Amino acid sequence: MKEEVIALSQKEVTRYSIIRDLIEHKLKSKEAARLLNLSSRQIRRLKKKVKRDGLKGIIHGNKGKIPSIAILAPVKKTIGNLYSTTYKGYNCSHFAETLKEEHDISVSREFVRTLLLNANLRTKSRKHPKHRTRRDRMPKEGLLIQMDTSEHDWFEGRGNKAFLIATIDDATNEVPFALFVNSDSTENNMLVIKELILRKGMPAAFYVDRASQF
Repeated sequence: MKEEVIALSQKEVTRYSIIRDLIEHKLKSKEAARLLNLSSRQIRRLKKKVKRDGLKGIIHGNKGKIPSIAILAPVKKTIGNLYSTTYKGYNCSHFAETLKEEHDISVSREFVRTLLLNANLRTKSRKHPKHRTRRDRMPKEGLLIQMDTSEHDWFEGRGNKAFLIATIDDATNEVPFALFVNSDSTENNMLVIKELILRKGMPAAFYVDRASQF
C-alpha cells in the first residue's frame, strides 16, 4: 500500500503542535488562541478538525487551488449585499468568520475590510494611542525563545572582550543554550540558533531586536 505524503509549512507544523497540546489538555483554549492569533471560534473549529482528520485537519482546504474569489467576481457584490442587509454593524473579523461558516465564502479579514471601505459601507476607525502593557509569558516551555547578546570583559583581562549570545526560554526564563563568540554577527547568531534547535527542537517563534544581523 502506497504511503501518503503530507507536506506542511512551518506555520502549519506549529499550528498542529499547539492544537495537539490543546487536545491533550497541556494548553487552555485561551492560551492556544493567543499563541496562534486566532479567535476562540476558530480555535474550536481547528480542534474539531484535528480530532476528526488528524494532521490533515490543519491543511487549508484551498491549498494549491486558485481562490474562488479570483474566479467569481460577483462574490464581492454578494458580500456587500450581505453586510448591508443582514450583518451591518459586525466587525470585520466576525463578518469574515460568518461568511465562511454561514455562506461558505472564504475571505480574509483584510479583504473584507478593504471591500467594505471601498464600497463606503464602513469608515476608517480612529486609532487611539496604545498604552504599553506587560506581556504575559508563554504558557509552555519551548514556544518562544528570546535572543540576547552581551559584550563584556568576561575573562577579566586575559583576552579581548567577548560576546555572549544567549537563548532564553520565555516561559521559564531558563537559558537552554549560550555561546561565547568573537563578534555579534549573523553567522554566530545562526550558529547559536542551530545548536539550540539540535538540542531542544524548533520553537514556535524567536523574539529578537531590530539589529541588522536579524
